[in-house]
Order: sequence, then C-alpha cells, then structure tokens
Amino acid sequence: MKEIHTYRETETRRAGRDFALRLPADALVAFSGDLGTGKTAFIRGICEAFDCADQVSSPSFTIVNEYRGNRRVLHCDLYRLDTIDDMLQIGLDELLSSGGTTLVEWAERALPLLPFPRWEIAAHHGATPEQRSYSIVHRESEADASLLYSPQELVVRRIP
Repeated sequence: MKEIHTYRETETRRAGRDFALRLPADALVAFSGDLGTGKTAFIRGICEAFDCADQVSSPSFTIVNEYRGNRRVLHCDLYRLDTIDDMLQIGLDELLSSGGTTLVEWAERALPLLPFPRWEIAAHHGATPEQRSYSIVHRESEADASLLYSPQELVVRRIP
C-alpha cells in the first residue's frame, strides 16, 4: 500500500498525474472518501496526464462524464445512486467493461459490480484543514483487502 499526503490542490493534482503513469489503458480506479477530500482534484491530475484535464468536472448530476485526450477516460460519480439496481439501470456494469480508463467516485456503493483487477484509493481529511491523505492499493482479487469505506457523508445521509 502506498500513502500520499498533500497540502494544496496543486499537490493533489500532481499526485494524480504521477499515479496515472502506472495505469494501463483499461485501468479501473475506485475512489472513496468524504466530501472535500480531493477525489475530483486527484482525478483532474490523472486526466492532466492524459491531456484531457480541461474537460474535468465532477459528474454528480450527470453520473458519468467521458473525456478524450491521448486515451479515453470515463469518470463516474455514484453519490446520487442509492442501490445496485439504480446502478444497473444506468448501465454501470456495461460501462465498467467498455474499455478505457474508468475512474469511479463513491465506489464503495458499487462493490458487487466492480471487477478485478482494480486500483483503490481511499481519500481522507488530514490533521490540518489543508492536508489530504490518499491510501492506494492494487487489488488483483477478492482475497486482497479493500480500502474502500462508507464515508461519513453517506452514513449521515442515511439516518432518517
């Protein structure tokens, strides 16, 4: 497992660019983390490495954005989807097998649909308001321990 600590968005984007250098064209990267932990900034850095960063925005309402640069990048945000059925209805299972680099925010919500191998990135707030930390692991199979977790935002949102 690799740990990265950043203190501003430019550092987070640089970490994303550096991470992108490892990714094969058909990589799946699953992100989890509370709101404001820099998931989209990290993804913006990944997309900078693939010459498509100027297009990056969080697909919170559109669910999926596709970016074109020197490779095809799919950016999914599952925050607004509550069930696996919701994800199947939008074709997430097909999207995950459609090729290209796929980046999924709030991925812990889709665990049964996420294929292996995949990269997992758990984003956390740091000790200071500016600090963010990222734990990164490559999972080959179900036997490997997952980093994905239910962020506090989702736990609070589910309380009636």
